[in-house]
Amino acid sequence: MKDLEQCFKQDKVEFYRGDSFQVFIKDAEKALLKCVKSRLLAILYTEQTRIDIRLSVSIGVLRSDVVNMGSNMEEIFVNSGRQFDKFQNSSRRLYINCGNTEKDFTYEIIAEYVDSLLDRLTARQAEVLYYLLSENTQAETAGLLKLTPATISNHVRAARYEEIKSMLNKFKILTNQLKDGK
Repeated sequence: MKDLEQCFKQDKVEFYRGDSFQVFIKDAEKALLKCVKSRLLAILYTEQTRIDIRLSVSIGVLRSDVVNMGSNMEEIFVNSGRQFDKFQNSSRRLYINCGNTEKDFTYEIIAEYVDSLLDRLTARQAEVLYYLLSENTQAETAGLLKLTPATISNHVRAARYEEIKSMLNKFKILTNQLKDGK
């Protein structure tokens, strides 16, 4: 739980019902990165019995201060809740929307692909990716995990790290275009 809180340390987080939480991430372009890192932590810490995090990301404009996310009726929270309802009939773990049909189509492709990449990771691969996405180099990650650089390189390749980084970059570009009104 401490690592999860660290992942969202700059954001507003509300935990409820023991196993659920909501996060308001002000910097929308970092939302997918933080979501991916939270899923990597879940994979890492539940190596034997796989538990995962379901994520519904809604990107939009907030018109008031966030006091209580659970009872907030602003559009981004309502949309996120509607997306979350889709988990009932799906094996997916990630949905992203912004209310713009054209961009939502692209967000859906990104979400499905990232979801499929994360779904196949081992706990060790998740740990390696977590360190790399936390801005450590492969050499630093090898030192932190007491593994050889060759082993780290193998995990990076098997986990398809470059594809994950590419999707994170595409998400960032799309989100910045949305923010800039393009």
